[in-house]
Amino acid sequence: MSRNILLKWCAVALLFSVTMTVNAQWSLGIKGGWDYTSITRSNAGRIDETHSPLSGYDVGIQARYGFTDWFALRADLSVMRRSHRMDRHLNYLDSLYTEHHNLYLMLPVLADFSFGGEHFRGHAMLGGYVGYWLHERRKGKTYWMTDYYVFFDDFNEVREFTSEDCRFNAGLVGGIGLSYLINEHWKLNLDALYYYDLVSHRRSTPHLRDPRYLSTLSVTLGASYIF
Repeated sequence: MSRNILLKWCAVALLFSVTMTVNAQWSLGIKGGWDYTSITRSNAGRIDETHSPLSGYDVGIQARYGFTDWFALRADLSVMRRSHRMDRHLNYLDSLYTEHHNLYLMLPVLADFSFGGEHFRGHAMLGGYVGYWLHERRKGKTYWMTDYYVFFDDFNEVREFTSEDCRFNAGLVGGIGLSYLINEHWKLNLDALYYYDLVSHRRSTPHLRDPRYLSTLSVTLGASYIF
C-alpha cells in the first residue's frame, strides 16, 4: 500500500514538473530609474547630528523565468547609488554637513506572483538580496578653529575603505510592479522595490557598537525580450 501511494505521489510530481516546463518562459531585459536611501544608526551620544535620505539611481539587467502564467522567479544585477546625508547642529555652525554617496553592486532574487489580463498584469514580489559596496564619495562642509577665528572648508573626496567597513551586504527586498505585454516577444515593466539591510556596513569594535543599516526605495522602468 505504501509503495502504491509513493508511486502516485511520484506521478503527480512528474506531471506537475512537466506542466511547469511546458509553460516555462525566459525573459531578459534592462532596467533603470531612481532610488531614495535612508540610514538607521544609533546616536551613541551624538545629539548634534541628524540624518536624512538622499536620491540616487538604479540601473542594471533583469532575468525572469516564468513557471506558470502567475508565478516566476526573477533576478536582477544592478548598480545602485545608495546615498544619505548627515547634518551637524552646533552653536553658530548649522551649515556643517556630510553627504555619503555609496555605490553598490546588488543581486536581488525574487518570487514574482502576477495577476491580471493578457497584456496588463500586476505583480507582487518578495525575496532577498546580496550586495557589495564598491565605492564611497563624501562631500560637504567642515570647520577648524584657532584661538580667535573659525574657518570653514568644503570637501569632496573619495573615502578609502578600512577594516571597520563591512563591504558585503545582504537583506530583504519586496515590492509591487506593473507589466505590459507589447507583443509576443517584448514587455515593459514598472517596479517599486524596497531594500532592507540586515547586515551593518560598519563593523562593531570592542569599544563601540555603532551598527549602520541602509534602506532603499527603488522605482525603475524596464524592457524585456521574451524567448
